[in-house]
Amino acid sequence: MRQLAVVAALEALEAGDVALAEAILLAAREDGPSRPHRVCPECGLRFDWPGQREAHVLNVHGLEEAA
Repeated sequence: MRQLAVVAALEALEAGDVALAEAILLAAREDGPSRPHRVCPECGLRFDWPGQREAHVLNVHGLEEAA
C-alpha cells in the first residue's frame, strides 16, 4: 500500500500539486510501518526500512555481520 502512496505522491508532484503530495505522504506515514521495527544488536536503534539496520551496523559499528 505504501508503494502506491509514493507513486501517487510523485504523480501529484509531477502535476504540480504539492499540497496533494504532502497529504498523500502524511496519510501513508500515519498507517505505520508495514512490518515490525528492526533493532540494532549493538545500540538498540530501531529501523523501519529494509537495509537501514544493516547499513547502520556496518557503517557505525563496523561489524561485517549485520544479520
